[in-house]
Amino acid sequence: MSVDLNTFFQNRSVLYAEDDVVSRTLYADHLSHYFNTLFIAENGQQAIELYREKKPDIVILDINMPLLSGLDVSKIIRRNDKQTKIILLTARNDKEALLKAIELGLTTYLEKPVKREQLEQALLKLSEQFDDKKKIKLWNFDNQYYFWCQSKQELFFQSDIITLTKKEKLLLELLIFSNHDKVNYQQIYDAVWFEDNNAKNFSEVSIKSIIKKLRTKLPPDVIKNVYGLGYYLAKPS
Repeated sequence: MSVDLNTFFQNRSVLYAEDDVVSRTLYADHLSHYFNTLFIAENGQQAIELYREKKPDIVILDINMPLLSGLDVSKIIRRNDKQTKIILLTARNDKEALLKAIELGLTTYLEKPVKREQLEQALLKLSEQFDDKKKIKLWNFDNQYYFWCQSKQELFFQSDIITLTKKEKLLLELLIFSNHDKVNYQQIYDAVWFEDNNAKNFSEVSIKSIIKKLRTKLPPDVIKNVYGLGYYLAKPS
């Protein structure tokens, strides 16, 4: 497939995390040639905060960073998100890190120092994995479909947008990208209440309340529950 990378990635976003200022400046300059939307993190903690806030299409992580390593950030992302593309930048011959990266289902890895041509090849590989439709078909209800648009964080019923609160969007996205596996209360807390420093705003009652509200905006019996353990989504139809 022939792809014009400059055009293909203009409407997509990338998060790049690197603690070394020289490398960060160099690679950020390379990435800015392809992406209009570029988020920069100086350490692992900042990377996970930006990931949660911005929901980038691609995450590029240096393996060795303060606070959280690239592998640590990848593990946090992969708890509930199997879709975001992750590139890990590793030291040469770091076999242990590469094995862990494979276990996490990362898209690819690059050995540092990364040449511009290598970066382009990695982006080309990524371009082949994206679905340009950008909408995920969910459920058929009365012969009409619900869709989730990840790039815009919007739920559609046919062409109509269903209004969701920020927490409802985070919860629905968690359920969608859990591949119909059960998500427990802790996973829901991590995904939905991560920005809320007031513990009083979170409880099992809070989760049940937001589940109840979200259910009113979806087809009947789509959100399933396993008593006392968590929730999952019915498979698309």
